[in-house]
Amino acid sequence: QGHLLGKEPLASASASAFAKQAMAKQIEGNAVKPSMVSRISTGVISKLKVGTPLFSLGYGIGAGILVSGFVYAGRSLHVFLFDHDYYKLQSRMRYYEKQLLFTREQDETASAHFLAAMASEYDPVAIRMPFKPLEAKYRF
Repeated sequence: QGHLLGKEPLASASASAFAKQAMAKQIEGNAVKPSMVSRISTGVISKLKVGTPLFSLGYGIGAGILVSGFVYAGRSLHVFLFDHDYYKLQSRMRYYEKQLLFTREQDETASAHFLAAMASEYDPVAIRMPFKPLEAKYRF
């Protein structure tokens, strides 16, 4: 009746355990040792379990990269959607360029007036040597 309930008799249980040990030895004897890469990766994975310092460090690095990505995306959106300083600067640069052109024109006009004033006062006779004719390079 014990056999029907899933319990084996005592004699057959010890024989079954012995058979399992024999099979385990046979399997272990023929088993290939794990490679060095496999052993190292198993060691690293065991060091990265939850609650270990390396796990916390890795988690912090990952969270930092994620948060910095969100910050970068937010700043990019702000620049693309809400940053109007570029337009202000362009307007100021256009105004400055117009002002610069105006002042250059004023300088050109002033220098032209200065040359006209100088030309009106030009006296070629005052340039010639006394009692000599006027040289051709001083004539208009």
